[in-house]
Amino acid sequence: MKKMIWAVSLLVLTMTASAFAAPVLVDDFDHEDGAKNSLGNRANVFIKAPSKAMVTARKETVQGKPTQVLMLKYDKRNSGGPFDSGGWCGYYTLLKSAAALVAPTPQNPNPPAGTDKYLDASGFKDLSFWVRGEKGDENFVVGVSDRQWDKLGDSVKSEEIGKYLPAGKLTKDWQKATIPLSEFFIDHSQLAAVSIVFEGDLFPETGHQGTIYIDNVELE
Repeated sequence: MKKMIWAVSLLVLTMTASAFAAPVLVDDFDHEDGAKNSLGNRANVFIKAPSKAMVTARKETVQGKPTQVLMLKYDKRNSGGPFDSGGWCGYYTLLKSAAALVAPTPQNPNPPAGTDKYLDASGFKDLSFWVRGEKGDENFVVGVSDRQWDKLGDSVKSEEIGKYLPAGKLTKDWQKATIPLSEFFIDHSQLAAVSIVFEGDLFPETGHQGTIYIDNVELE
């Protein structure tokens, strides 16, 4: 009987351990190629005039350790441009792997295009990252897209970042943001991208300029 109980307990522990997937590091910004993330996929700003944004790497100390982080500057305008909405700006990092190019051959001069490989995050609970502001008056929302939203060129947005921070807002100090994936009503088995979005309604009518710092974007 004891052997049977021990065997059952071991099986339960094994099943429980297997139910928790190891975290996936999307980007720690320590690599040299800033145009790609730690998954080897594309990452960059997106802009529509008159709003603008730019990124660069910067040395910082996070959790007492020297490291390299992403510095993201933004200038979100709330007038001018399309629909007089001030355009848009933000940063994206791809979770999907782009389709591999198929070389033509004499036998197949026009090979069919490959398909993108989307990230299966169905075994994960949270999207997390470390973040701080230059002044503490910055704000943004997080967008996550799946295959369908990717085709539309858009994403499902979180609430304001302060909801997911211990201090309730961005500050000059590093904080860990933890956003439940359940906040995004999308297909978690086919994720395409994560984005930092500076929405116009987050700021005064005159718009806003600011700088934020990001490190260790992970799926947990």
